[in-house]
Amino acid sequence: MAILAKTKIGETLEKHPELKNILKELSPKFKKLDNPVIFKMVSKWATFSDVARIGGLSICELLHTLNEAIGTEEELSKYAPECIKEKEQKISDEQTPDWVKDAKQVILMDVRERDDFFLPEVLSAINRLEEKQVLLVINSFYPAPLINMLEEKGNKFYYQKESGVEHRLHIKGERIIVNENWLEEKESFEIVDVRKWKEDPFSELIKKANETPLGDGFRLIQKFVPTPLINMIEPLGYETFVEEKGMFEHHIYFYHKHQVQTKKIRVGDRIPLVIQSATPVVYPIIMKLLQSPELMSRIKIEELKIWDKTEKHLGWIVNNKADISFTAVAAVAKLYQKGLDVKLKSIVVWDNFYLLTRGYKAENFGDLKGHKIYLPLIKAAPPYAVTTFLMKKMGFNPDEFEFAFGDPFGRPEEIKKQFASGEIDTALLREPEASFALYEAGQDGQVSIAYKDLWEQIYPGKGNLPNAGVLFKGEILREYPDLADLFLQETAKAVEWVKANPKESAKISYDIMGVTPEEAELFLSRVNLNYKKSEDVLDNVSHYLHVLNQAGYGKKEFGDIKDLFV
Repeated sequence: MAILAKTKIGETLEKHPELKNILKELSPKFKKLDNPVIFKMVSKWATFSDVARIGGLSICELLHTLNEAIGTEEELSKYAPECIKEKEQKISDEQTPDWVKDAKQVILMDVRERDDFFLPEVLSAINRLEEKQVLLVINSFYPAPLINMLEEKGNKFYYQKESGVEHRLHIKGERIIVNENWLEEKESFEIVDVRKWKEDPFSELIKKANETPLGDGFRLIQKFVPTPLINMIEPLGYETFVEEKGMFEHHIYFYHKHQVQTKKIRVGDRIPLVIQSATPVVYPIIMKLLQSPELMSRIKIEELKIWDKTEKHLGWIVNNKADISFTAVAAVAKLYQKGLDVKLKSIVVWDNFYLLTRGYKAENFGDLKGHKIYLPLIKAAPPYAVTTFLMKKMGFNPDEFEFAFGDPFGRPEEIKKQFASGEIDTALLREPEASFALYEAGQDGQVSIAYKDLWEQIYPGKGNLPNAGVLFKGEILREYPDLADLFLQETAKAVEWVKANPKESAKISYDIMGVTPEEAELFLSRVNLNYKKSEDVLDNVSHYLHVLNQAGYGKKEFGDIKDLFV
């Protein structure tokens, strides 16, 4: 079947994936199709007529080249009008509409130099528009996917072609009516029933929350009350209401009621930053960073948050509240596939999985049979994926073991308390909870299996297990590159200082960690802190993520996520 101007690019490349390379040869702009997130969006919304405009090509030249490659050029000749009648661009000679001239505020997004996937950022900005506001998006090519989406959603827009490399798209902000009594209309919300989903719906639901306009909502049907998910979505400006309809049937209503403001106000020459961490493991590093005169003269910390609930930390990343995050490699790699504008610039925490036993010593996984193994987070998370992967590699069948999680979420702090009190005798913990559990359990507790030892045994020379690193919001890297470099330099210095001075580090961090100096010192003697630029350990990170995916973590293969790290 011939490729025509109106043919969707996704339909064709699904049948003829080899044509992607031909497209990249026709125009350097098509090299972005190698980004799986960009490819997914373009293939869904763009036709080959759109593609020709984006690449600055003649539609006739494009169609003849592609049809010749798949042997349908003769068939194309029957549809010559489709080839030569190039579709006119949507807006041509019409005058600038009054709503553009009368706008009280024009919000500019110049994306001409952006190589990352910025469309979710644009859509989020559109959802935040108020009446009399206009979003002006300037691109280096005709924004076909965005225009097609705006048409389908009914948004008003105005397109201008200033030159071959400057395309302007004005998008009108509409008056949004927020219903204070939104529960009256909750039964009309779009329904998302995930009870039979085989994959973890977490990422898809976060995406849904980000795409839902202000004044609208959706209804989630789940077997249980997903407290972690609620904790993550509410900071995005949502109110929630939960109804238990029956056993294993809960209806959770999410209503987008408030806009989340992210605009920053400088204080003199100091840049305001929101810094967070998903875990207390980096507390000593952060406390040392706060003592850096050079860094503190350049930044004003608006908020510093160390979470005890991982999902809230992820919520701050998704809603752009956090500028810099100390975050888990696996979690952010999964979120990045949804198009987040972030970069993980360094890895600082390694080898962070320890299987603890109390009252007995396990020489290998086989000795754990008959004991319930308590794991943090949920089944569809890295701790379980890594554990079952290592079991299989060591010749054991995970189905022969009993695993336990929290209800519905295994909190490391809770597992630590249960282990220390003797309520449970087998637990997988990461630092610092592993050290704190061992300290409180005394001689009854011990590390039976360190996953770093098994990893080295299975993959000699493949490096350590990358656990957590420093994540930047893309906006910070673009607007304040020197500040980002300084933050990374000071982080590297802080890591080295903490490693060289465990006693002093324990003194400045034990109180805020809520433990004794002795517990903090034990933790610092055990944790593997090592500052590495992400681009220098990309092979190690990619290998780790591939292993996680093969073990069941992630909806799909991570693929090429190099752009997350460099």
